[in-house]
Amino acid sequence: MKKQIESIVKKIVGNESDMNNIIIREIQEADLEKGFLESLDNLKKASNLEKDNAKIILKKILDDSNHIIHVAELDGKIVGSTTLLIEQKFIHKGGFVGHIEDVVVREGFERKQIGGKIVESLLDVAKKCGCYKTILDCNDDVKEFYEKIGFKHESNGMRFNH
Repeated sequence: MKKQIESIVKKIVGNESDMNNIIIREIQEADLEKGFLESLDNLKKASNLEKDNAKIILKKILDDSNHIIHVAELDGKIVGSTTLLIEQKFIHKGGFVGHIEDVVVREGFERKQIGGKIVESLLDVAKKCGCYKTILDCNDDVKEFYEKIGFKHESNGMRFNH
């Protein structure tokens, strides 16, 4: 599945303003030095993670064909990312469900359609991998953003902290 995903994700998308050369692609180890962790800081502090530990985590993710991270790169700098987890079910004849997590755009690059492009790229991957649905949890303040992409309110999200 990893090879199939790699062929899907390499594309360049444009925007009418200063976002002419956003590249949406799967994460690579070099992205740890291009601001990937710093971009996650817009969700939760991640830039303080030791680089060696980040490399170990990334290797585990890259070894799992059902855990896909797409990044948005602009002029050699990571300005956003999103994660897709693919879960196989017993129901739906063993079908697959995509779970989108950690949608983030680097501070200063918000509202430039980057987040939507990354999410849409992972929706394409989920569809090509045979997912019968793709779901995500979000707060009310970003609900409109996801509705514009095509998501619909389906159920309530609950959380248990350990």
